[in-house]
Amino acid sequence: MRTPAFETLRHWLQPPRSAAGADEERARRARLLHVVGLGLVAALVLPIVHNWLAGDRGAAVVLAVEGAVILGAVVISRRGSVGVAGMAIAISLPLMATALVLVSSTGRHDIAMMIFPAAVIVGGLTLKRPALAALTLLSIVCAVAVAIAGGLGYLAVDLPRVAPLRDAVDVAVILIATALGVDLTLRDLHASLQRARQREDELREANLAAERRAEELLASEERYRALVNLGVDAIVMTDSAGRIIEANRQAAELSGRDAGDLIGRPLEDILGAELGSGPLGDQESLRAGRTVTVEQIVRRADGSSVPVEISSKRMPDGTHQTFLRDISERRRAESERERLESELRQAHKMEALGRLAGGVAHDFNNLLTAITGSLSLAQRDVAAGSRLSHWLHEADTAAGRAAGLTRQLLAFGRKQIIDPRVLDMRQLLQELQPMLARLIGEDIELALRLPAEALGVRVDRNQIEQVVLNLGANARDAMPRGGQLTIELSSWESTSDWLTRHEGVEAGPFVQLTVGDTGTGMAPETLRHVFEPFYTTKTDGSGMGLGMAMAYGAVRQNGGAIEIDSVQQLGTTVRVYLPRVELADTVGEADSQSDDLPTGSETVLLVEDEAIVREVASEQLESLGYRVLPCANGDAALSTAGRHEGPIHAVVTDVVMPGMNGREVAKRLEGLRPGIRVLFTSGYGEHVIAEHGVVNPGVAFLEKPYTLPELARKMYALLRE
Repeated sequence: MRTPAFETLRHWLQPPRSAAGADEERARRARLLHVVGLGLVAALVLPIVHNWLAGDRGAAVVLAVEGAVILGAVVISRRGSVGVAGMAIAISLPLMATALVLVSSTGRHDIAMMIFPAAVIVGGLTLKRPALAALTLLSIVCAVAVAIAGGLGYLAVDLPRVAPLRDAVDVAVILIATALGVDLTLRDLHASLQRARQREDELREANLAAERRAEELLASEERYRALVNLGVDAIVMTDSAGRIIEANRQAAELSGRDAGDLIGRPLEDILGAELGSGPLGDQESLRAGRTVTVEQIVRRADGSSVPVEISSKRMPDGTHQTFLRDISERRRAESERERLESELRQAHKMEALGRLAGGVAHDFNNLLTAITGSLSLAQRDVAAGSRLSHWLHEADTAAGRAAGLTRQLLAFGRKQIIDPRVLDMRQLLQELQPMLARLIGEDIELALRLPAEALGVRVDRNQIEQVVLNLGANARDAMPRGGQLTIELSSWESTSDWLTRHEGVEAGPFVQLTVGDTGTGMAPETLRHVFEPFYTTKTDGSGMGLGMAMAYGAVRQNGGAIEIDSVQQLGTTVRVYLPRVELADTVGEADSQSDDLPTGSETVLLVEDEAIVREVASEQLESLGYRVLPCANGDAALSTAGRHEGPIHAVVTDVVMPGMNGREVAKRLEGLRPGIRVLFTSGYGEHVIAEHGVVNPGVAFLEKPYTLPELARKMYALLRE
């Protein structure tokens, strides 16, 4: 029957399976300490009894205390403190040996007996495995020596009955402890061998993994190099001193050198760029780990320059990684965008001022219509050659100049209604030559360089004549001390680059009119504003700033383009491009106008909201033989047409009127009077007239201000179609 005391003794005698909270090595040491400790306690029992019976009470007490210390260490080791337990035993053994020497004269044999257990315990717990094996061999030698000494009777006291038994027991204990030590050592060597093999396998696997990793790194490096070399950016790696240590193919192409020549050279030498103010110079930002980006011009090996964007960043190892991108295309795109934006602003400005000019021109044209009409009627009743006829002619000339001013106002905004006809530019310049000579004065030489062949264009003659005269006047003002004005005419073919600069102009053959002078030229700032309306550099009030703006608007309205180059103190050159046409295609377009005014006897319904214009126009039509029915608005015109009993052959109506406009009046009159002919008149620009559908093909239109001959020919053509 097992009692509690027996279970407790069995528990303490049984080696621990594992130490609490310890790993495998600690558990192994705990078991070793447990076995050896109990063995030492057992070995101490007989020496304690022997010394007590021999009267050596001090040695017995010392040995008993050592046994208690060892038992306490065993208890501590079972609770996990293996190191503390081993330390206690290792320290207590030499202390015990010293105590025995001091208190016992017969303790030499006992001290020798304690050497081996102490060595086994301390070696097993503190030494490495090879040292433990050597210590075990030494312990066997010591055990044999002690056994021989005991067999020879080398004892400290003469106890004939106890000594042989004691020696035999001592030898048995030593042999048992030795066997235990050898077994533990062999087990430990086997475990070490297993761990060595396992470690060898682990190292082999690690070596294979390292080889695979090296292959992967090599492949990754190849992919990286391929990626870097296939990119569009130049990539350069420099050391802390700014010398190149790595560079891709694009860097070599950008610098104009071979890739091998880049390594080891300063980045500044390769690119010819002053990077002191660039990315490598901003050390504060680079040390903070920020990417610094600048744009600058670098010089290549062949001396050419290229704009680049440079981005640099300091890496953790102190090197700098720099990216260089060629931004030539971007610079060109930005320049083109700025040019287009400038042209768009100019177009918007012209559009706004053109609308303003159109409104002013409408009111002015109504007044001029009344003035010129009155003057033409007065001249018919005055004898030719009289003083009154002279002044009437001068007044009519002034009115014509005023009408030209309104055409300029409309032309620079491209709002003027034009009458394009095919004409020979060579012949036009020849006809303008006398007028140009008088315009520029005798101190300026006029050189007219015309081709042998005729060059046809389809333009509004009045507009192009005004363009040539304005350019001549500007050249005259730029040469106050005399000079040379050269006007040259030639054939020219458009190019893709030229068409890109002049959006909206169609490709094809052009007639190029070049007007150059040897005057003072213009500053770049003036050149940027030269086509702006009301922009003038003349401080004496002699210029209105409409000449170049009118020329620009007229040329663009006729489907062409205009360019200007100027250098201060060298002169200015203006090039006008007009679409070229064949003169053979225009047979029959020219008017044959006689001096006699055509007349008629038909009935004409006149619709005009301006009283003075209505009165003068009515008088003009009556002077031509027509019967006139004047009306102030559309409602009055419909009422008159409904009441009139006779036929109404034509209606002359203003386009823009309060209430019912001219287009609506004509439409409703055509319903009341089928077959009635319609002639529209207006002083507004093209954009307003176009909204009413008056400029459509087949629609008769007479622009204000008009003269009596123009009205006579228009009415005659309208009624005789």
